[in-house]
Amino acid sequence: MQGTKPRTANSIGMFDLLKGVGMLTIVLVHTSELYSFDTSGVYSLTAFLPFIYRESLMAAFYIASGYGFRKRSIGKCIEQQCKSLLKPYFFTALATTVLYFLIHYRTFGYLPGTVGESIKVLGGFLLGLPHTAEYFGYPFFSCGPMWYLLALLVGWILLDVVLNIFPEPYIPGAVLAVMLLGWGTCLVWELPFCSSQGMAVMPYLYIGYLAKKKKLFEQPFHWKKGLVLGAAFLAIGAGAIVTRSTDCVSMSYWTMGPLSILLNGVVGYGYIALFLRWNKGQSRVVQALESVGRRSLYIFCVHTVELIAIPWYLFAERFSAHPLAGLTIQYALSILSIWLICELLLRRREWCSRLLPPHRRQRETSRHCASRH
Repeated sequence: MQGTKPRTANSIGMFDLLKGVGMLTIVLVHTSELYSFDTSGVYSLTAFLPFIYRESLMAAFYIASGYGFRKRSIGKCIEQQCKSLLKPYFFTALATTVLYFLIHYRTFGYLPGTVGESIKVLGGFLLGLPHTAEYFGYPFFSCGPMWYLLALLVGWILLDVVLNIFPEPYIPGAVLAVMLLGWGTCLVWELPFCSSQGMAVMPYLYIGYLAKKKKLFEQPFHWKKGLVLGAAFLAIGAGAIVTRSTDCVSMSYWTMGPLSILLNGVVGYGYIALFLRWNKGQSRVVQALESVGRRSLYIFCVHTVELIAIPWYLFAERFSAHPLAGLTIQYALSILSIWLICELLLRRREWCSRLLPPHRRQRETSRHCASRH
């Protein structure tokens, strides 16, 4: 999902618009969870409208990631995924824990409590918990949006294992079997490191892999596909209304079990097809959203830090009487801070080179050039 190059045809960059809109939506949804809107007791605005199709958006993210999948040896796949995903994951865990400690000690001034809470934050990252849970008789906090990276890592490696072990005719059945295993484990005990979620989202990665292999996104959109997508869209909405709940991959909950997993994959595929049609435009709005999409990995990491480390619930309490105003202000502050830090991270080499003495600067430049060749 990481990338800084402009969009090109038939490449992973063609999903930048989808990722840009998705990242802004994810930050909005996470922000809205702190606020409550009265809608006459039918459904909370934050519980129904933004959340009912959020897992279809996550499915679209995984499909886009699967589009860049290439079969390789299992060992090489594990090495590549650990380097590209675990490295930012652990840097985010460290930054979140340190900032959490500093902000909460500054806010509450109670050192023992701050240390204990910071241990829960760090433990949640080390265990890879998608939500607050108890392990070894001790509660640990969620790793926040970083669950997505862990599930992506697990799903990517498992897909590579399936492609290496099974003959091609048996691969779809193996993918579905792994999905069912992931769903089943959640009913008994949720595995650490988002292993259950990684198994459950594996069909999405496989859809992306097939889309690249069979050039599905380059084919004209047939009306029969529209009927299938429309039926899946309505089925997800009906499931939410009947069960009075919504799907949530991170919480390992699907309103209609494995059927919901597959339906979200179908709707996620439809999201991508829709965004690829919009992707042809070159307006400033489209270009700005694509720029956000190219920073998706950085945004995931920075958003995790600010979401967990900053006690936003104290801010939300001040706007309990005016939730819309509080939501708007907090969302603007989050987007602004995320963007500024992402720009600093993207320009870190430039800043470091300016701060280094001339002889060190020349040495680092030579080393960088040599590594590229």
